[in-house]
This record gives sequence, C-alpha cells and structure tokens, in this order.
Amino acid sequence: MESAATTFDFYTFFWLLVIASVVAMAGRYIKVPYALALVVTGLAIGPSHILPQAHLEPHILFTILLPPLLFETAIHMRVNLLRLNWQPIAIYALGGTLLSTLVVGGMIAWILDIPIEIALVFGALISPTDPISVIAILKQLGVGKRLSTIMEAESLFNDGIAIVLFTLLVDAATGQNTSLLDGIQSFFVVVGGGAALGTLLGLVASRLTREFDDHFLEITLTTIVAFGSFLGAEALHVSGVIAVVSAGLIMGSYGMKTGMSATTRLSVSSFWEYAAFIVNSIVFLLVGFEVTLVNLTSKGWAIIGAFAVVLLGRTVAIYGLSPLVNKIHGNVPRKWQHVLLWGGLRGAIPMALVLGLDSNFPGRNDILFLTFGVVLLSLLVQGLTMKPLLRQLKLTRLESKRADHGRLASQILAGEAALEELERLKKRKVLSSITYERLVNEYREKLKQLRNEIDILTLADESLKQAQEKEARRMALLMEKSTLREAERNGLLEEEDLQDLIMEIDNQLENLREEYT
Repeated sequence: MESAATTFDFYTFFWLLVIASVVAMAGRYIKVPYALALVVTGLAIGPSHILPQAHLEPHILFTILLPPLLFETAIHMRVNLLRLNWQPIAIYALGGTLLSTLVVGGMIAWILDIPIEIALVFGALISPTDPISVIAILKQLGVGKRLSTIMEAESLFNDGIAIVLFTLLVDAATGQNTSLLDGIQSFFVVVGGGAALGTLLGLVASRLTREFDDHFLEITLTTIVAFGSFLGAEALHVSGVIAVVSAGLIMGSYGMKTGMSATTRLSVSSFWEYAAFIVNSIVFLLVGFEVTLVNLTSKGWAIIGAFAVVLLGRTVAIYGLSPLVNKIHGNVPRKWQHVLLWGGLRGAIPMALVLGLDSNFPGRNDILFLTFGVVLLSLLVQGLTMKPLLRQLKLTRLESKRADHGRLASQILAGEAALEELERLKKRKVLSSITYERLVNEYREKLKQLRNEIDILTLADESLKQAQEKEARRMALLMEKSTLREAERNGLLEEEDLQDLIMEIDNQLENLREEYT
C-alpha cells in the first residue's frame, strides 16, 4: 500500500489546501459536517489518482500535525467549565479508555480467535475518540456548552491515555513488558511525567510573556511551547500528548490571561484557530486518501463486526461508568449519555497508531484492515446520524427558534427588496401612482407584522438575543477598526494614536469573547 502513496512534500501540501478550500466553500451550501465532507472527498478522488495522495505517516501526524490540534483545543478550553466537570471528564477519559480497551480486546480475541495480547493492542488503538465534527454540530444546533465541554475534554485526554496504553500493550505483546505491575507503574510514570513537563514549560512561557508585548513574538513563543513540549516529552520517554495538553491548558488559562494584552490574545487565538483548521483539513483528507489504499471489501463482514464491537465497548464504558459519575454529582443525564456514546467517532489517531506498528508485529495486517474499516464506518455512520439523534432526543431546543428567526429575517429582506423594486418600477413609469401606493402599503403592513414577530421571538429567547447582540457588537467593533485604519492611511490619524485606539477596541472584543463563550 505504501507504493501507491507519495511523499508528503510542499506540492502535495498545496493541493491538499486547494481541495480543502473547495470543500469548505461547498460546505456552505450542503448540510454535511466539514470533517465528514473532507473524508468523503478523499474517498471519491482517491481511486482516480488524479491528485497526489500523501501517505498518512505516523511520525508526520504525531510530530507535525497532532501538537497544533491538541494545543489549540487546550488553550481555548474554558478552565472554569473544566474544573466544574472534572469528575465526568476524568472518569470517562481514564476509566472509559481502559474499559473500552478491555471489552474490545476481549471480544475481538474471542471472535477472531487471536491471542488476547494482540487483540488488546487493537482495543487500545481504536479507543481514542475524535468528535471534531460532532462538536461543530452541537454548537450549530445550540446544544448546551457543558455537554460540548465534556465531549471535547474527554477526547483531549483520552488521546494521550490511549496512546500511552497502546505503547505499553505493544511492549507486552512483543515480550518487552512481562509484569502487570510494571505496566501499571510505567503508565502512571509516562502520563505523570508528560503532565509535569507540559506544566513546567507552560509556566515558564507564561512568565516570559509578561516581559514584552509583541504579538508576533508571542505567537512564536506559543508555537515553540506546542512543539517543544511534545518533542521534549518524547525525548524523555514520557507522554508527548499529555505534555502538549498540559502546556496548552496553562498557557490558555494563565499565560494568555496574565501576560498578554487583548490584542495579542486575539492574534494568538486567531493564529491557532487557523492552524487547527489547516491541520484538520489535511488530516481528514488524508484519512479519505488512506482508506482508498486498502481493499476493505474482502473483509466487509469482519469490519462490520469490529465496528459493532467497538460500539459495544463504548456503550459499556459510557453506560457502565455514568452511574458512578452521577453518584459523585457529575450530573450527566441519560440523554447526554446517548450523545456521548454515539458522538465517540474514531479519526486519524487510530490510523496513525496502526500504521506505526512494526511490519513484523503479529496480526498487523488484520488489525490494519479492521482499524481502517472501523474509522470509515464511524465517520460516515455516526457522523451523518448525529443531527437526527439530537433532534430525536430533543436536545436542539434552540434550533427551531433559530430556524424561525432565519425564516422571518429572510422574509423581511425579501419584502424590503420588493419595495426597492416597486420604487424602481415607479421611476421607470411602469406603475401608476395609485397602483404603487396600494402595493407599497401592502408590503409595509406585511413588514411591520414580520418585524413584530421577530421582536417577540427574540425577546422570548434569551440565548437567541445574546447571540444576535454578540454578533452585532462584534461586527460593529470590527467596522470601527477598519474605519480607524482607513483614517490612518488617509493621514487623519497618527500611527501612535491608531495603536492606542485599536488596543481599546481589541479589549472590547476580548471581553465580548469571554462574556459569551
């Protein structure tokens, strides 16, 4: 399969960006999550070989692509929500990953009649969840922030836990780790060491940001922290993933708050949001390309069975641990448990892990087929059915109101456009004054009624009103910035005064972001 793929070079990178941009623009007109659209695009154009198909090499994913994804999520993680929900996050991330690994490994060993240590490797590598597209759907439909936080944070931490567990199980399967006690000890050393290193680097970088106010330099510093924490942890043989997450949490909750100006915080946030967008686009396209390199049809029933087993493992983990979560006041309702189960999509990390297995690893080819098939089914089956599930669970209570608002707003725009057209027809003498007045009065009365309806709808829904106010304030502030820069270009405003005014507006934008997120 490697022979069908090309080296990941700048030429390949350029065409991946082109494809991702086209898919993103098309995504404005189709109702498919962006990540899923990218995978489907990769699947569609992969067999034609008309475009370069880069191989999803593990060292590229883990060293170059993974740190930006983890760091961006971590710096934007609301620490107050993380602190309030640490019980369900910790239980689902740690206990859920371990439980899923055991259930999946045990079932696969029984069904395929392979050694348990080999099956457990598959159970560990398939456990990391990747709910990127699901989180986007939750935000789009107005589902509660707390549920999104639990899903996102669980995924953030179970990536690191699963990778560490996978590494230890591979060592055990190849005879390098002979004791269960040694394995448990190594697990906590690797996880704890990564957390300690990431925290230390995050604190040092946070302290450095206080010494200067230069957004270019501080963006560079955060980039060094993101990649440096991963590389440093790997060099010390501790978890690079946990190190990146820890460093990102420290930078986002402490360094950016205490050591960066509002302008710098906005610049840093925008940079990492863009970096995550680019990396996600590349990763999901590569997932689509990679699957086309493997003939999955020959093992169709085995893949469907493995997918069912993986869902069973997730089911046992979520429903089995939720009573414990709720007993310690984690407060995860039954409906949320359904979303956590079905929203646990599998993504690029399992594929990178299985590709990273040594070619001599026992049963590698079977595990590779199963992994690719499960990832593909997870993205397509679960991803495409999340919206219907949320509607069925009645967790999209804001969706209907927002749809009503959009319908009324569109009718108002259409009515105003009709009035402009009537005015044009009158000026061209196509309409008589009597006909013009009668039609205009009809439209004005209709518009008055529509505006009353939209006002009532907005007043009745506080979250809808807040969303409108936030967007209106943001657009107004951005217009202020644009106008001030234009004034400076025209010589009406001095550069020093411009910077002071821009900083004041950026402070307001930052406060707006904090207030409503």
